[in-house]
This record gives sequence, C-alpha cells and structure tokens, in this order.
Amino acid sequence: MKEGILIIGHGSRLSYNKDIIELNAQRLRDKGLRNVYVGFNEMSEPEIGDTMKKMAADGIDVIYALPLFISSGLHLTKDIPEKLGIPENSTGGKVKMNGKTITVRYTGAIGDDPRIAEILADKIAGMK
Repeated sequence: MKEGILIIGHGSRLSYNKDIIELNAQRLRDKGLRNVYVGFNEMSEPEIGDTMKKMAADGIDVIYALPLFISSGLHLTKDIPEKLGIPENSTGGKVKMNGKTITVRYTGAIGDDPRIAEILADKIAGMK
C-alpha cells in the first residue's frame, strides 16, 4: 500500500500562503517523509482535487490530508471535506479517483496543538 501526504493550504492571491505551504512540504521531505504533495482550497494552484488526481496517478492508495490552518471553521468542516470527497465533519473515508479506490484520512487544524504555545513563547523571547 502506497501512502501519500497532502498538505492543504487556504490559498491566496499573494504568494505568502503558497510559499509557506510549499516550505513545510519540503521540510517534511527533508525529514525523510515520501510522497508529500500540496493542494489549495482556493485562489492558488494546484487545487486539492487536481493534487488528488496526481496522487492517484502516482499510485497513492492512502492520502493523509493535513490542513495547515490555525483553527477550524467552514473551510475545514465543509469545503475541504467536500473537495476531498469525504463527509462533512469526518476524519476520512474512501473515494474513487482515476478508477481506483483511495482511503483518505483527514485531520483538523493545528491550533490546539500545545507546541503552538512553545513557538509563540520562543517568538516572544526573541523580541526581548
């Protein structure tokens, strides 16, 4: 079974969001993770659906979809699950893509991770 990681960004007309999403995808690759892709909810390319098609064409059987969002909201509970082909408010499901069934596993926003406070504390210390 071939696994792939889909880092999901919001997207923007400006390049900052796309640059950060791609930077974090590269950092995962640098940590030795394989099959790391990026996709965007809106306003940036590639869109989530296009990335999923590419992943399927590359032989990915399981997609770990990770939104790089600070908090939940309409995009994370409704829009992105719809684009992933999974039920609203779910943690995943099975989707048909390029004639094959792919398992999608979906996680929430990163904002409730306690390591966020550590990052903020480090930033505060750096400002003193």
